[in-house]
Parts: sequence; C-alpha cells; structure tokens
Amino acid sequence: MLLFGPASGLPSFFFLLLGMSAILDNFDLQNTTFFMPKELYFDISSEDNGGSLYRVPEGNGGVAFLYNYSIADPASGEVEVFDTWYVSWEAFWKALTDDPKWYFRHPLFVHPEQREFVREALKRVNWGVHPDQKWQQSHQRQWKKVLEDPGTYYRGPQAS
Repeated sequence: MLLFGPASGLPSFFFLLLGMSAILDNFDLQNTTFFMPKELYFDISSEDNGGSLYRVPEGNGGVAFLYNYSIADPASGEVEVFDTWYVSWEAFWKALTDDPKWYFRHPLFVHPEQREFVREALKRVNWGVHPDQKWQQSHQRQWKKVLEDPGTYYRGPQAS
C-alpha cells in the first residue's frame, strides 16, 4: 500500500516536510498566545482600513491587547494585514485617537467595559470638521447604536 502517492511526488512532499520542520523549530509553544483564548474588545473600520482589538490573557495573569487590522491601497487594490500588540487599552486608545478624525471611522463593536469611556470621549470631539450634516448624523447614529448595543447584533470576527 502506497502512503504518499507515486515516487514523482516524493521530492515535493519531502520539501513540504522540511519546510514544516523549519517552521516548528522556530515556533515556541510556551511563549506564544497563539492557542490562548481571546475576547473581542473593540472593532472599527473605514474606507481604507479596519481592525479588531482582542483582549488576550497572558500566562502571568495579566492581559495584553492584540490589534489585528488591514490597510487597503485604493490605487492598487492590495490589502495588507498586520498585528500590533498593546500593553493596555489606554495604549491602543492613544494610537487610535492620534488620528484627529478617529470618530468618523465606522464602529462595529465596543466592549461594555469601555462604552462609558468612549461615550465621554465622543462628547469632546468636533463633529463640525466634516461639513456634511447628514454625514455627521450618520456617524453619530452608528456610535450610539454600538454604545447602546445589548451585545446581540454584532458577533464580530470569530475569536478563539
């Protein structure tokens, strides 16, 4: 009984095994959160980028925040995906709000623990920077919907 198919396929199978071996040699299961559960904490998007922030438990009992996001190049249509780690919600929030028009992004989910914080932050923004009143109202409605959500309308990307 042949387990691997004809001999002509053996070299490519061999290189596949060799490549997997190299990956596993460089993959430290004890120092990774790859298999740890993560919880959706914040989700936001815009025309050319968007991402999901996950709260990830650390082995020492603390938590870290993983922002998995993508950026699209409208000219080429290419999309790049990135992961950025933050030590706290506050560090992520600072990075997000470095964009002076962060509140014109499209919110999809805000964890209940941070809804009051975000609500207060929205009270201090200048909606008038965008001249279109309907555009302003549309974004305000979306923030209100997300901040008042009972948690059933949006499940977000599947977290482990």
